[in-house]
Amino acid sequence: MKKWIWLAIPAALAAVIVLLPSENVRSAFFTSENQPTLVIDAGHGGFDGGAVSPDGVTEQGINLRIAQSAEALAGFFSIPTVMTRTDEGALNYDEGKSIRENKVADIRERRRIAEETENAVFLSIHLNKFEQSQYHGAQVFYSPNDPRSKALAETLQATLVSQLEPDNQRAAKKAANTIYLMKKLECPAVVVECGFLSNPAEAEKLQQPEYQKQLALCIIGGWLACQGEFS
Repeated sequence: MKKWIWLAIPAALAAVIVLLPSENVRSAFFTSENQPTLVIDAGHGGFDGGAVSPDGVTEQGINLRIAQSAEALAGFFSIPTVMTRTDEGALNYDEGKSIRENKVADIRERRRIAEETENAVFLSIHLNKFEQSQYHGAQVFYSPNDPRSKALAETLQATLVSQLEPDNQRAAKKAANTIYLMKKLECPAVVVECGFLSNPAEAEKLQQPEYQKQLALCIIGGWLACQGEFS
């Protein structure tokens, strides 16, 4: 178990008590055999760095660290997980192919992993960017293909706001039809945009390991709070 998890256990326990109705606290630890598996997807990777901060930091590494923290915390609560990527590389990368071909191969591999995972819930972690630097705040988007996606997105959004960003006025939204995985996956699926790299203050926070762990705690806490929708 990673060292930080030992330090996070008291906070994790407190978060579960705060986030879950009392009758669900016990079920967070004593799970059923048919509980869903979280497919934790760290967006981008390798040649595809994703959004870039004003000082040149790409989102791919931050996404991975948040995803790894979420996976470790999920393990503490005995939540089954699958990671789409576990390192800095892209999926199914072939240096002999074009950028477009590699992007297609990467996104199709993420889809394959989700579709081949029994009772999957797809949870993709990304960072946002906008031309105007004043925009900030996490926002969760959901697939329209399974009604439970909306319930999960709304719970995750509420958890991020209540536990981490009380001034965040954003609401969970249906994903645009152009987001391939949200369009194609039939399982419950959400994208968690954890903040804006284009906002200097938020970009600085997003690079801090402690803030990344807090985001992971909100994500897993939100999932635990929403498990009743999936039973």
